[in-house]
Amino acid sequence: MTLSVYMPESPFDLDKNEIKKAVKAIMNGRIKPEHINNLEIALFYPQMDDKSWHQILDSRGASKAYQDKIYSEPMVRLLTLKAILIPKFLPDFLIWMQTAPKPDDCWESCHKLQASILAEDQKNTPSLPFLPRNINDGIYSLLSRLITTPKSSPLDSKIKHKLRGLVHDKVYIPQLVKATQSLLNEKQGLWSQFYRVYFANDLADALSQIPDLCEPGIITYYSEEKAEFLTHLQPFWKYPRKTDKKYLPLAQLFEELSFPHFAAIFYQISTGNVPQNIFNQVSPKRGVKKGTLFEMTLIRQKGWGDHLDSALDAGIDFVTENLILTRVIGLLLVGGIGLTTRGIISLIANQSNKALEAIRDEKIATLKDELKSLTEISSENKGRFHRTNEAIKAMITNLTPDITQLTPEQLTTIGIRDNVQNNQIYIVLLCVRKILELDQNLQYGEIGKDNERWQEFSDAIRKYQEAKGANTPDGVIDEGGRTQKWLEEDIRNQCLNPPDGG
Repeated sequence: MTLSVYMPESPFDLDKNEIKKAVKAIMNGRIKPEHINNLEIALFYPQMDDKSWHQILDSRGASKAYQDKIYSEPMVRLLTLKAILIPKFLPDFLIWMQTAPKPDDCWESCHKLQASILAEDQKNTPSLPFLPRNINDGIYSLLSRLITTPKSSPLDSKIKHKLRGLVHDKVYIPQLVKATQSLLNEKQGLWSQFYRVYFANDLADALSQIPDLCEPGIITYYSEEKAEFLTHLQPFWKYPRKTDKKYLPLAQLFEELSFPHFAAIFYQISTGNVPQNIFNQVSPKRGVKKGTLFEMTLIRQKGWGDHLDSALDAGIDFVTENLILTRVIGLLLVGGIGLTTRGIISLIANQSNKALEAIRDEKIATLKDELKSLTEISSENKGRFHRTNEAIKAMITNLTPDITQLTPEQLTTIGIRDNVQNNQIYIVLLCVRKILELDQNLQYGEIGKDNERWQEFSDAIRKYQEAKGANTPDGVIDEGGRTQKWLEEDIRNQCLNPPDGG
């Protein structure tokens, strides 16, 4: 995303009345480009700090709505605006919405406002960089909150009971993760828009710089929110074996958001290894057990193949140990200890059988669990398949007019058999497999049921995305996303285009 920076030609005194008018208009759902423009210019001035924004927003009732849990539509819009203008407020805002009697209504109002601001901001020429900066800082503030407990304040003691004890208790973390996913997955959302085109690149750049940073401490040339988050992370590069389970929500969040590179880093930090499906997405080589990402060593979580190797190793160790045991017993015999030969043989046989049975039972149980996880699609992959399936449904709808314009002869020419020429679903899926260079025998219906088949399909999508120059290939087709548009265009030009061009 390219942000052209606009700076006023000469300094001028801020007209706070204009800022107040903009806040009032947005709060009441009347949003115009000049309102966004006034707020963004205000963000340029250092004197418009958090305290100044609090004063303006509280004059419209922001703090009262938050403390007294007033969830009217104007108040949801006002607090949404507060989360934009004061990045550190974003985590509290999300928890506030999650604890509403009707959270879905709050989310709907919040999403509508975001879409309106995006639409009006795009009318500003040139575009200003300060709104994206605040959105970026808000996301860093969210990530920090997911791994830390905020310090209490006098205000917190008044509102803690009103928010059902979720402000400082560990139980609020899953709710905040869920709210963050909703915020960053919204298609026309302000935070999701900037997250995918701006924040993801910013975080990748920041992670790559962590190994070069000084001793843990505030990184002064970053914003406060970004510096806080990166300061938390520094020890994991300085002490590679250090782990902390509180980072697991971040790993799961980035996995859900289909950013496997970030998910891999936080799985390594939180658990000491990376799940195989995530590791395989970020590793350029198949079958390796270790890799490096952002100068951090990633260790692949053991799979069924590793357990099989361990079983073989255990068998070798067992044989070695029993050879030693046999030698010891031989020495005992020489020493004249009164064990009969039959008793010694029986002792060895019983110990061998029990040990072998224990190893066998343990390995069989492990292998069964691993094989089950490989064959039955996981909940994570099921979610990715669902997203992809929705995109393919949209593609079928969009491509049906193109298909119906082709004559039976043209359909035959491009490889569509007579008995399926009226089946648009079959034709589009055939074209998808052709464009993705998949085996035509791959049954689409099995992809959503089987981990291995989904992985094959997802790998083909990722390869296609890489060939198209995607910045973050994730192996998923999102409805309305670039991958869907690329596929539709290629299907029209390559698959539904008869050799004669007709």
